[in-house]
Amino acid sequence: MGSITADWQLDFFAALEEKGITFKEDSRQTLVLLDKGQVAVNLVSLQRDIDPEKLIALQTDYQKKNIYLVHLWEDIWKTRRHQVLGRIGSILGLNKTLHGRKAKVLVINQAEADHFLRENHLQASAKAKYKFALHIDGEMVAVALFSGGRPMNRIGPDYRSYELVRFASLIGFTVTGGFSKLLKYFINLVHPNDLMSYADKDWSLGNAYDLSGFKLVKESPAVAIWLNRTSFKRTFTHRLPAALLAGMKELNKEEQEEYLLENDYIPVFNTGNLKYILYL
Repeated sequence: MGSITADWQLDFFAALEEKGITFKEDSRQTLVLLDKGQVAVNLVSLQRDIDPEKLIALQTDYQKKNIYLVHLWEDIWKTRRHQVLGRIGSILGLNKTLHGRKAKVLVINQAEADHFLRENHLQASAKAKYKFALHIDGEMVAVALFSGGRPMNRIGPDYRSYELVRFASLIGFTVTGGFSKLLKYFINLVHPNDLMSYADKDWSLGNAYDLSGFKLVKESPAVAIWLNRTSFKRTFTHRLPAALLAGMKELNKEEQEEYLLENDYIPVFNTGNLKYILYL
């Protein structure tokens, strides 16, 4: 396999073989082409000094070739292995199909949402005001989370914008019409003026949003994140533990980075988000 010899990468290859997913190494050494070459996975090791713009450019280059490229970081593989394989299977079209017309929409609580999303979403769960699930034959097969309304007074005195915070279906399954069914249920219940959402550029080209009538309104740049080397937990700078933030308060940027490195944090990043809005 050329120079791709890191243990986590070898573990990834073994998992692909176990799933029956064919792959081959690209000349870039850290990139593998899956199945018939229409999907590529860029393997990002924590030991490498990486320029975010190069990863963004790499994804753009492959998109021009009609190749769907995702960035798989070492820590994501080690902490979300099952979800990574599920996402890859979905992208490759390996999912089994369930019919959304057979599903019932149910209101669920935060604990139920957390349990389902921890198992079935790459980014796990999030707190949300509105939580809904699709059930087929008594089994939860998809979950969607929505925020409360945000006043948009610059648009109008009664204008309210909401956010689709999470959506996931059961790993290994695609619920046809499930995404739109949950959207319609929420829209009919709450009557938002618009509904926004974000697609993670590391893993998504935003296709599901395009197909559901959302409009791409903004593409955000790469965002710096700090990774705890012990727990492999990713944290944005402003959400670091209070004790660390207090210790950083009087330091300049270089000193802050050194301070975090000394406290077992290393810098990583994502390649940004695609912001979508569904105008209603």
